[in-house]
Amino acid sequence: MNSNNLNKNMIDGQIKPINGMTQNLISTFNKVDRVSFMPNELKNESYIEKNIIIKDGRVIPNPALIAKIIMHIELEDHENVLLLGSTTGYLAALLSFHAQTVIVVEEDKELLQLSENSIKENNINNVVFFNNEITKGCVNQSPFNVIIIEGGIEEIPNNILDQLEIGGRMLVIISKNDVCTAEIIKKKESNIYFNKLFNCSLPILNGFKLKNTFSF
Repeated sequence: MNSNNLNKNMIDGQIKPINGMTQNLISTFNKVDRVSFMPNELKNESYIEKNIIIKDGRVIPNPALIAKIIMHIELEDHENVLLLGSTTGYLAALLSFHAQTVIVVEEDKELLQLSENSIKENNINNVVFFNNEITKGCVNQSPFNVIIIEGGIEEIPNNILDQLEIGGRMLVIISKNDVCTAEIIKKKESNIYFNKLFNCSLPILNGFKLKNTFSF
């Protein structure tokens, strides 16, 4: 079976059944074949239903989790997105079809190169990569309409919230007592609002066990 059929099977079995999934998002998954964003040694695992460990606690999130992230962030095509952590570039590629610009910060040079190569091979031209510490974000390009952290965190860092524009939103996966919950954070003037979305599982990213956090 060729990769197009395997990608379609993944969509039919893992993406379409998600409650609230739209046809617009489903079409995006049809445009981006997941296998083209996998390291050579992991291509046989491209369409499986679980997170895939790459290195040093970094994982490729499973297809359903990626789909839920994109669905709940509700991107509009005029918005700019900051994605912290790129793993293989798959999430960045999918986001690129629903945003004006996707800025990706990745500190691991090997993952950064893999992501950049995959984005170029798929002829995507609105994703920009920066090699920097994920925990620093991208101050020079801020503020952002949307911020997504691709990995678990224990607490919300102030310096990342500061890069979110008024009226913007951030999707994070917060780990507390070994339970991970995806949450949307909305910034409205001087107030921050939290909305719990769904439970999931992702390891905590290095550097996101911060003491300097937002208190609420």
